[in-house]
Amino acid sequence: MTASSVQDNVRQTIASALSGVAANVYNFVPESVIPPAAVIVPDAPYFEIENIGKSSLRLKVNLVVSALVAYNSNSASLDNLEKLVISILAAMPSGVELSVVEKPTVTQVGASNLLVADIRVTYRYTQTN
Repeated sequence: MTASSVQDNVRQTIASALSGVAANVYNFVPESVIPPAAVIVPDAPYFEIENIGKSSLRLKVNLVVSALVAYNSNSASLDNLEKLVISILAAMPSGVELSVVEKPTVTQVGASNLLVADIRVTYRYTQTN
């Protein structure tokens, strides 16, 4: 069985599904984030092994989709974040299991303050030989 990339097979699948969302979509952690944005990164645990065999490998891949908006005024920023989260949830491809949306927090990235909410998702991934 030849290993393939989770980046290509899982994170890119989700990123492609989110391409219609009014935000910059990254399937990796970029050096700088331009809000509004959705950033897809590994969660903990990252992989949960369901089956290992000679001809196939089945994993639960746990990811976080971080929804980020500019933090300018609390009321407007929260409204923008909620709209972004709802649009991300609506755009998720079939096969993605949604878990929870964490409470919004203010995070400083470089000189910018961003309002961020993490969406926890699971993707069941099977690789065959």
